[in-house]
Amino acid sequence: MLPHATLTVDLFHVVQLAVKAVGDVRRRVVRARYGRRGRSGDPEYGIKGLLVRNLEHLSPDQFAKIIDTLDRDRYGQEIAAAWIAKEKLRDALKLRARVTGSTPCERQVRDRLFTFSDWCAAHQDIPELVTLANTISRWENQIVTAVTTGVTNATAESLNRLAKLEARHAYGFRNPANQRRRVRIACTRGTRRPSARTASTTRGVTKRKHYHGYQGETRFLEAALFQE
Repeated sequence: MLPHATLTVDLFHVVQLAVKAVGDVRRRVVRARYGRRGRSGDPEYGIKGLLVRNLEHLSPDQFAKIIDTLDRDRYGQEIAAAWIAKEKLRDALKLRARVTGSTPCERQVRDRLFTFSDWCAAHQDIPELVTLANTISRWENQIVTAVTTGVTNATAESLNRLAKLEARHAYGFRNPANQRRRVRIACTRGTRRPSARTASTTRGVTKRKHYHGYQGETRFLEAALFQE
């Protein structure tokens, strides 16, 4: 029906695959080390929330906690390899114009995806990384298209979530007109012009401070965690 259309993927789900791989490696390593599931008090369990965060959003103390935990033995090295693979994949996705301010060329994106694949190949003893690399390889063209064009269905997915949330809050609708009205109000809340009273009484929100010292520096991670 659309012979000239180009397939693309939602980059959110690409990152989600990488985050899942890190979690799978961590759970497998913990079970192999302790013979049980992870629980409070285990070093690996204490950083599970930090491993899924973006590298540039970690504070210096959080970054140091991850390094100290993963640099102890071979079990931590496996988790570190998966974590670095996730960040290398994100390095390729961060080339999109929304982040950099300029449209990347296809070669730049493919070069960074090759760096990610090369890292996974160097750690092919970790099955989760092999699976992740194979999946990314199969969808490489669609990922490159998503990064270079910036096309995403994030807006549609967010509106769909808001519509479902309104139905849940209302415990179902009996009147279709009321359903349309409430969904329309919920989905346009962020674009409607605030009233004078609302604008005058709204308090300023302090933006969250992020630590940008290690943004994109996955090579630093390799030097810190995989010293020869």
